[in-house]
This record gives sequence, C-alpha cells and structure tokens, in this order.
Amino acid sequence: MVRHTLLAACIMAALVLLAHTPHAQAKGGLGAELESAILAQLKKAEGKRGTAACVIRDLDTGATLLDSRGDEALAPASNMKLLTSAAALATLGADFEFKTMVLGRGAVHAGTLSGDLCLVGGGDPNISGRFHNGDPLALFRTWANLLVGRGITRVSGDLQYESSMFGGESFCEGWPKDDQYIKWYCAEVSALAFNDNCVGIRVLPGKAGEPARIETIPPTAYVKVINQTTTVAGRKGAEIGILRGRTDNTITVKGKVYDQSTWGYTVDVAVHQPEAYAATVFKETLATAGVTVDGSIKPVTLAAADFAAATMLVEHRARLVDALKPVNTNSQNLHAEMLLRQLGLRLTGKGTFKTGCAALLEYVKRQGLPADGLVLVDGSGLAASNRLTARLLAGILHKTAGADYFTTWRDSLAVGGETGTLEKRLNDAALKGKVYAKTGYINGVRALSGYVLSDRRRIAFSILMNDCAYSRECQDEIVRLLARA
Repeated sequence: MVRHTLLAACIMAALVLLAHTPHAQAKGGLGAELESAILAQLKKAEGKRGTAACVIRDLDTGATLLDSRGDEALAPASNMKLLTSAAALATLGADFEFKTMVLGRGAVHAGTLSGDLCLVGGGDPNISGRFHNGDPLALFRTWANLLVGRGITRVSGDLQYESSMFGGESFCEGWPKDDQYIKWYCAEVSALAFNDNCVGIRVLPGKAGEPARIETIPPTAYVKVINQTTTVAGRKGAEIGILRGRTDNTITVKGKVYDQSTWGYTVDVAVHQPEAYAATVFKETLATAGVTVDGSIKPVTLAAADFAAATMLVEHRARLVDALKPVNTNSQNLHAEMLLRQLGLRLTGKGTFKTGCAALLEYVKRQGLPADGLVLVDGSGLAASNRLTARLLAGILHKTAGADYFTTWRDSLAVGGETGTLEKRLNDAALKGKVYAKTGYINGVRALSGYVLSDRRRIAFSILMNDCAYSRECQDEIVRLLARA
C-alpha cells in the first residue's frame, strides 16, 4: 500500500511539474536534438527571474515547429514595429503615398505672392537628408527653387504651416518620464515632420582655454544654444552634456572638448513643436534661395474650402515603402509612430495614439491572429507597457510571408551581419544572407523576430525575453541553431 501511495504521489508530482514547466509546449518538427538545444538556450536566458518566449513556424507548411510560452503576453520593445509596419502594408497598401504641399493663398503678380504661403504636412516621415546624401535641406531647397521657377520672389503675407492631419498628443504617456524626451528616439510626433524632428548639435574644439565652437545641423534660429563648454589640451573625444527644457527649445551644451580632437562631438536633439521647426527652417531656406517672406510664421488649420481656394505650388509625394526600412532596419521610432497615426486616420478619421492602436487591434482580428493579452500603447514599442505574444508575432511573420508584398516587407528588415541593428550581429558565414529580422531593446527587454530563409527551408521565429540574463547571446545562438540545421 505504501509503495502504491508513493508511486501515485510521484506521478502526481511529475504531472504538476510538467504543467508548470515553462518550456513544455514544444510541438516537434525540428528534431529532438535541435529542439532540446533551443529550449536549453531559453532556460539559460531566463536565469532566476526572467521570462523567455519562443515560437518557430515553417513558412511553407504553416506548421508550428516549437511553441514555448508562446501565449504569454510580454513587453516586445521595438518588435512592436513589426505589427505596426505589417498593418500599414496590409491596410494602406504598398502603393500608398504621403503628400506634402506648399500652397499659395493669394494671387501672384510681378514676382509677389499677395497673400500667404502655406506648408501642409501629410504625414511624411522622410523630409530629411536620409535619401539626399545626408543633406537635411535638400527637399526644402528644391521646393524653394520651384517657387522661384514660378516667378515668386516675395510673399507679402505669412509663412503658414498646417499640421492638423493628426490629432491627439505629440508625446505618448507611456514613454519614459525622465529627461529622455530630448533623445532622438523620443521625438514628438507631428503630421509635418522635418529631419526626424531633431536638430543636430556639433561641438568642435576651439583654442585650449576657450569655449568650443557649436554648430546646429541644419543652421537655424529655431533653437537657442547656450554654450557652457571649454576647450582643453589633449586628444580624447569629448565629455559633453546636453540639456533642453521640456516645453522650450533652449539647448544648453556643457562639458569639455579636447583641442586635438578635430572630429569633435555630434548628437541629435529632439525639438519641441516640430511642425513649427519645419516651417522655420523652410522660411530660412526660402530666404537663402531669394524668396522673401514679409510676415511671420503662423500655425493654421485649413478647411476644405480653404484648400479648394488655394493654388498648389509644390506637391511632394513619398512612398510608404520608403518609410519601412528606417522602421525595421534602423528602428526609427518616429517613423513607426507616424505610420500608427496614418492607420488611426484611415480607421476613424483621426490619427492619434489611441485610434492608431485601435487600428492595430482591428488588423490583428482581421487577419485571424491571436489577440489574447494584447496591450497596445504606441506604434514603436518605446512604451514599456505594451504587451504582445511571440505567437502573435510569429503569426504576423507567417501571414506577411504569403502576401504579394512579401519581398518589400522582407527587404525592410535588418540583415544579419550586414545592415541596421543587426550589422554587428549574426555575422557567421553560415548565416550570411539568410537572416532577416527586427531587434527590440528597452530596459529589461530584448526581442528578436524574423526569418531564416534558405533554399531548403523557410522559417519564421519570434523570441521575446523580459528580465532575462544572456538574452542577446541566447537569441543569436537560437538563430544560429536554426540556420545550421
């Protein structure tokens, strides 16, 4: 009797242990040895307090090859961008274009526009130097020359800017509450965006004992720079601190730069009210091109009748697909948030964080993907309160692999050992040209989701790790195991 009781107790204990073993849901299909090796990496990453989820799917058969904690809702960090960009492609379409306009609100006679000039934002995140050899003024300069070509050298009224296409707050409540608001990755969101809504600050050495030289990129009067730096003798880099008030554009630069460090120090600083920044720099560019604006810079909201009465002087179109690579290769938060706003606008007629997240949820449901545990706060994953499952992300990767825009989607991802956030990762010879993936990182979160593509097999994987040890190393080893198999 004692033996039977003991045996029953052991069986019950084993069942309880199995039910609570985190990695007890492997599906098979990878082979016992590979499956065991992957589960070992997940266990190693978790350490004493972490949670690691991994889902692997075969793209050709649709079979789930491994599902470990796949239904646990975890913080995804920038893997959120996979959901946002996939929803944008599926909802807006691969042929979608952003449209930025310069309107004349008055008649042109003898070189003078008797009225106002209006710069209208259309949600284009790439009004910058990104596709123009690093020159942030390239597009503005082109537009100014177009105005000159139309015979306009003076505007008697104001330089207006229209940025009302999106609504709601420009800064997400779920983003960091400390001084990170000046960082490029926390840039405010606006329908009229310029230079990633940042200004470059370049600090160059002067003579030892004198203040350093400070330049803004582009040159602009929109920001006020307070120079509290010193040039000292030596050849080190620079020891610089940057401060900006939350609701102003006064940038204080502190610290020291060494007189033999001719390369100096450069950093991008997010600006407050970026739509006004765009308009200011545009007016400054017009002046350089010989177009004088007599009035000031003013915000405006145009009604349909106002648009109908205005004259289109410049129409700039930019493709959605050109915004995807900065999102998924370089993890540009502003681009993802502007796509989120476009989705909200399409769904409800108003582009806010809230309506954009509603559009993401609608996309998930429309695709028949699992929405359990979903918490959507922003489009970039910067908010620590976002929650996705690895099962959902693997499902998105699988669904998108069957779409007619898959090549465009795949090519927007970072390539292991070659581009973007994976340039210095997954650079083994066996992985070259095979790994296309999106990284994710915020405090306590590491994520990696994407594809391993070879002639023999195509696999989608999603790995989410919260509060894990060795997370990056274990993620990379799992991908290596998949590629070598």
